[in-house]
Amino acid sequence: MTIRGIDDDIYAKFAAEAKKRGVPIGELATQVMRDLVEKGATPVYKIEGLENISVSKRDLKSLDGIVRFSNIEVLEFEDDVDWDVFKDKVERIEDVENVVIPRNLSKFQVLTKARNVEHVKGK
Repeated sequence: MTIRGIDDDIYAKFAAEAKKRGVPIGELATQVMRDLVEKGATPVYKIEGLENISVSKRDLKSLDGIVRFSNIEVLEFEDDVDWDVFKDKVERIEDVENVVIPRNLSKFQVLTKARNVEHVKGK
């Protein structure tokens, strides 16, 4: 079976994860697909096309899924947003000019979710 259109970076990370777990890539792919089909997909909410938004821990936790931020000039995470909530609730940040983060998040943590972000700065 051939699957086309898989992002090279994601595939490399997936292959590394399979190796780390000591299972063939196909077996891990089957497990992931089974989980998705049996448990249902996590809803992905899109917040996009804004000039400025400030996001709190409460905002993120109020959703029953994950969030993708895109096409925003200034995206600010409030001081109460911690790594656990950020990691679990933020799927991606892309095409954002400025991301402002609280002191308890590192720039590297935020960059793991970022694509085409011009600046990440702390408060």
